[in-house]
Amino acid sequence: MQVTGSALLARYTVLLCLAGLIISLSLDNWLQEPPSITRWLIQVVPLLLFFPSLSGKQLRPYQWLCFVILLYFIMGVLYLFTPDRILGGAAISFFCVLLFCAAIFYIHSRKPRTES
Repeated sequence: MQVTGSALLARYTVLLCLAGLIISLSLDNWLQEPPSITRWLIQVVPLLLFFPSLSGKQLRPYQWLCFVILLYFIMGVLYLFTPDRILGGAAISFFCVLLFCAAIFYIHSRKPRTES
């Protein structure tokens, strides 16, 4: 199956948003007192595990990423209601929503069409 230009754009958007989410989580952890390497590893390692599988042409990693992103979205919304974490929560929520939409668009554009 040929990858269209819009599917390629969605794929690059997924990778860019995933990197943005990791950077947002890292900055949020670094700005908290005291910064915790354990908390950072728990937050970031599950996302880093997706990078190798997203480079392939399979759709399953994108589907699983959508499920995992929902947990980070919940965390971002909870941070939005914490007075000293509003900016971090906004960035995390923004990247989660954009990542979810781009992944769904990529899955939809790559899924084989059935004639009925």
